[in-house]
Amino acid sequence: MDGQIHEECGLIGLFGVDGAASLAALGLHALQHRGQESAGIATSNAGKLHLVKGMGLVSALFSKGETGQLPGDAAIGHVRYSTAGGSNFANAQPLLGRYTGGEAALAHNGNLAWAARLQRDLCASGALFQTTADSEIFLHLLAREQAVDDEAIARVFSLAGPAFSVVLLLADRLIAARDPYGYRPLVLGRSGSGWVVASETCAFDQIGADYEREIEPGEMLVVSSAGCRSLDFAGIRPRPARCLLELIYFARPDSLVFGETPHLFRQRCGRLLAAEQPAHVDIVVPIPDSGMSAAMGYAAALNIPWERGLIRNHYVGRSFISPGQEARVAAVRMKNNVVGEVVKGRRVVLVDDSLIRGTTTQTLGHVLRKAGAREVHMRIACPPTRYPCSYGVDFPRHEELLAHKFSLGQIREKLNLDSLGYLSLQGMTGLFGEKSDTFCTSCWSGEYRVHPE
Repeated sequence: MDGQIHEECGLIGLFGVDGAASLAALGLHALQHRGQESAGIATSNAGKLHLVKGMGLVSALFSKGETGQLPGDAAIGHVRYSTAGGSNFANAQPLLGRYTGGEAALAHNGNLAWAARLQRDLCASGALFQTTADSEIFLHLLAREQAVDDEAIARVFSLAGPAFSVVLLLADRLIAARDPYGYRPLVLGRSGSGWVVASETCAFDQIGADYEREIEPGEMLVVSSAGCRSLDFAGIRPRPARCLLELIYFARPDSLVFGETPHLFRQRCGRLLAAEQPAHVDIVVPIPDSGMSAAMGYAAALNIPWERGLIRNHYVGRSFISPGQEARVAAVRMKNNVVGEVVKGRRVVLVDDSLIRGTTTQTLGHVLRKAGAREVHMRIACPPTRYPCSYGVDFPRHEELLAHKFSLGQIREKLNLDSLGYLSLQGMTGLFGEKSDTFCTSCWSGEYRVHPE
């Protein structure tokens, strides 16, 4: 994914599982790709909640026995990248609060489109916010509605509006809910006689849990000692608007998301891209690591070999941000290095899953030519991203988006390419057949199912 776009978090929840905190930490390791700014785990034991959270990676926060401070067989965990609210300790999740129903810990994935209005209304009725994260709105709604029983908690989720997947831990039960449009993923699994929920099935694989099903849009699950109970808080459910970027980029290739395996979907996108935008080249080179699956499909469809012409330095992370253009260019060079003998004298097509800001790719045309490439082409396995996202992806402003600011020809010149081609929106959504209208495509089409207030 070019331009370092981010989705803000990953969730896990367990109930009735021995060593819940340790397993939550393992599950968060598997979900680390969904957020690297902060992490946290809350557990419930003997009617009391316990919480450990902090800034940084899961491996740094839970590597020295910290889960020993978290007793109980019920836990929720969270990894975060901030899209709503800043990057600071106060915004790290799970959030912990106390209200009529007792203690509550909450973890949220998504952005609430109606957050501004909800916060104004809550503040007018006396609420005092302790964070700048829209996730805190859920806790204030719980308090305002005096939501103690399950039906009252379901009413809170109906008031919140999209976009969210949430896990809520109370003294005696775990609650998981997904907004009626289903923007963000959430799945249900079993671990022995206990229950597990998570953003992606890769977390289940990590802890040895078995996948049961996707939690439906507009569904709230209540997991307690009495079992697992499902409530429909949405009433008449709208047509789903599942975030297609989950399948294109965010989800781990080996997960099951929205009933699809991302690796296989990305390969199909690559094959269709080859049909729509073929390139007369000698080799296909994926932009690592996000372009790998699409490049495999593209190369197979055209019967052209794919090569590792770019090697990614996995130790240059998001935190490597330096002021000044010269330093930023140096950072990009550290991230991807050209294998000169692979590209020398050859016509090369770079394949990536998306092209957002152009930060990563802006130097690749130059460095590939410097390494001896005869021609440099680029193919993108999704449509041009021209519109901002309001549902939990970190490009909220038009001016950040390359395809909004420049024409196709201008982007090609800016990136020093011989040609540039994108997968069509119609082609991409057509891969889902009769389900093609059940995904959110607003960042490509500009058509928003739910407008921010």
